[in-house]
Amino acid sequence: MTVKLLHQVGHCSNWNIDSFSLDSCGDGLILSPVHQSATQIESLNPELKKRAFLDPQYYLPSSQKKKLNTYNFFPEVISSGFETVNFSSFARRSAEECINFQIKNNFDRIIIPARYFDQMVAEYTEKQESYTVNPFLDVLRDNTSDKPIYITLPLTSHMITDERYRVQLLNWITTFPEIAGVYLFSSNERKTKQIADENYLLSFIEFCRELKDAELELVVGYLNVEGLLFSLVGDISITMGAFENTRIFSLDKFLNSDDERRGPKPRIYVPGLLNWIQFGQAKEIRSEYPEIWADIYTPTSYGEAVFNTPADPTFNQAGLYKDFFINYSKQVSALGSLSVANRHLNLREALKKALVNYSKIEDAGIDLETHGGVDHIQPWLNVINRYKRKYISD
Repeated sequence: MTVKLLHQVGHCSNWNIDSFSLDSCGDGLILSPVHQSATQIESLNPELKKRAFLDPQYYLPSSQKKKLNTYNFFPEVISSGFETVNFSSFARRSAEECINFQIKNNFDRIIIPARYFDQMVAEYTEKQESYTVNPFLDVLRDNTSDKPIYITLPLTSHMITDERYRVQLLNWITTFPEIAGVYLFSSNERKTKQIADENYLLSFIEFCRELKDAELELVVGYLNVEGLLFSLVGDISITMGAFENTRIFSLDKFLNSDDERRGPKPRIYVPGLLNWIQFGQAKEIRSEYPEIWADIYTPTSYGEAVFNTPADPTFNQAGLYKDFFINYSKQVSALGSLSVANRHLNLREALKKALVNYSKIEDAGIDLETHGGVDHIQPWLNVINRYKRKYISD
């Protein structure tokens, strides 16, 4: 039983590639057309592409993003200006071009893309079928490729928490015998960077279990640290990303915007808190309370280099993210080597220890800001315990 960890590649894709190739972090890559042009992906090392798959990213078919528009199969490009009413006449050609691109680059699987709907539409499955599923499967039936076929399933939190909706989705997916797996992710609007909605998170993990029970392979994309909890499902692939738009799904990165945005404050991942905290507050803990710091952080060469640089880093400094890839990979690897029952015990111990660590920091007189705070820990503890009582025997 294993947990595979894939890089959700985003902006500064070389960070993910270096982490995977040079630091042996993760088991593969999910490549991103919105962040990597067709030429960039085609020029990647062939051995690297054998351990990767392409997310075609049809989520916003009218997207004007420059790199997306370097792909001749993207809906906006192939139909010379996407319109839902006219796309059916282009759908098969789009499927042919997209499949050919995936096969030519010898990725490890073929992904059928999907459109993202931000509402719980009643015709979700019918719309996905006409948009991509039927055209892609028609083309694949005429193709000799033996690569496994995965369907993309982008959902909203309301779709996830509605049990009847989930059942309909599961029944729909299992009508296609050609489909070996699901590339699943969900948007979740919230005020904090970590998920604190217990019912949503439990429903999400339960849906993953339902898909696995239907003998479908599963990749859960756009995960933040909550990905650790998904290890309770069993054999599963989860993801890690650098910038937040690869750890939290939204349509923002598919939109062109003239708005100037201030860069966020830099953060560093702290394994003992199961959270990212502001770098300035991490420095305070490290310098003033080294005994606490030693309990919550595992040093890496990248992290230490950032701390030892005279100037504070910016949010887009590679070392912060390569440090995360190493520390998070270790946590995932430790869970993957255990039985599901022992994964629960490991997670429970880590979460309870995180509560203690947060208390130590508060007692020391350091008040972590909202996003670096403790509010997600107890809900996560509740989620894994509820899941354990329902599904995991001792």
